Amino acid sequence: MSAAEALTFPKESPLPPIRGGGAIMGPGGDVMGSRPGTVNPDPTGGVPEDFSFSSKLTNVEAQRIMSVLQETQKKVQLIGLLPDFMDRRVSAVFGGETVNVIMEHRQLEQKYNTLVEARERHDKTQPLPESLANELKETSRQLRQSTRSLYRHFVQNPTATNKLRYLKSTKSPVVTQFEGLLNEVKMLVYERLKITVEEEKAKQDQLSVIIAKEQKTSNEVRVLKEELEKAKKERGNEVNKKNEAIRRLKEELRDIKQQAEETTKKLETRSKQKEDSDMQQFRDRELALLQESSALKSQLEEMTKRDREEEAQLRKKKFKIESEVENWIHKYDQDMDEKQTELEDITAIFLEEKAQLDELQARYAELQKEYELIMEERRVRQEQQKEKEKEQKRLWAAAIKIQAIWRGFRVRREIAKKKKGEKPAKGKGKGKKK
Repeated sequence: MSAAEALTFPKESPLPPIRGGGAIMGPGGDVMGSRPGTVNPDPTGGVPEDFSFSSKLTNVEAQRIMSVLQETQKKVQLIGLLPDFMDRRVSAVFGGETVNVIMEHRQLEQKYNTLVEARERHDKTQPLPESLANELKETSRQLRQSTRSLYRHFVQNPTATNKLRYLKSTKSPVVTQFEGLLNEVKMLVYERLKITVEEEKAKQDQLSVIIAKEQKTSNEVRVLKEELEKAKKERGNEVNKKNEAIRRLKEELRDIKQQAEETTKKLETRSKQKEDSDMQQFRDRELALLQESSALKSQLEEMTKRDREEEAQLRKKKFKIESEVENWIHKYDQDMDEKQTELEDITAIFLEEKAQLDELQARYAELQKEYELIMEERRVRQEQQKEKEKEQKRLWAAAIKIQAIWRGFRVRREIAKKKKGEKPAKGKGKGKKK
């Protein structure tokens, strides 16, 4: 028997709902969901990595099958370590790209769970809507693709994988149970693939023994069926006895019904008497109420008559007040006419004075312009006069300075002449003395 005959895989089917964030794996070893894992240095779980199933198998196809199962188990355990909530601790441990990939995967899981719940709430007798079926199928495909991409991302980033393995959190019981079942499947497949042709023949012999035992068991079952038929007959007799007892009980029930009918008749008679008594009391009460109603009607007629008299007086008072109001309105109209006439006169005077004011304002504007021209000319003349005075003062200061310089020059020249006249006289006196 070949390895391909020993192990067959089912066709791909829609994903089951993802409960509690547990890891769900589809056909072919693709992980469909995830949950946070515990701190576990060995992501393969309970089987050590140095334990090789393939080395104990002689068939190449069997070795390949076991390699696929081992790889699938690693994928499930790695995806099962994903954090369930994206808190600040997770954001601090992983980079932005890893956080985005995990968040997108979580969103697809939530969407898929919502669609599965909608499918479960749908009436089983009615066909599933095509839009819901298509969306569920597309979301299932996207979730498978997202799981593959997520696993490839962690495989390509060993640093992120190591951080994920040592991230402290609690693993869901669903994930633990699924990993245990997957490990059992792997061990069963391994035991099935280890069987050789001789062992298969031995098992066939063993199967023949089991068939013989099965035939023996069938004979025992036949005997037991006969005993069962006998027991059924005895059971039928007991049922007949019980039916007879039921018949007697029905007769007793009939007697009880007759007694109940007699009791009911007595109660009806009592009820009739009570009803007659209540009717008599009702008639007496009705008569008293009719008398009270007549008295109230008389009182109402008196109150109506009194109200009509008061209404007539009020109508007269209203007519008088309306006449006074009309007189006041007429007087108001006269006063308003007078005031309107007075207002028109005042308006005419206002318009005439306003025209005069406009004329005076125009005249004032012309005079203002002339005044401004005169003031401008006066200012210019004053500035010219100041310039002239300033120039005159400058000339006077220059003249005074020139005169002072000239006087000083003349005084110095006179002094120089005097010094020159005194020097020869002193020379002559000295010569005579010698």
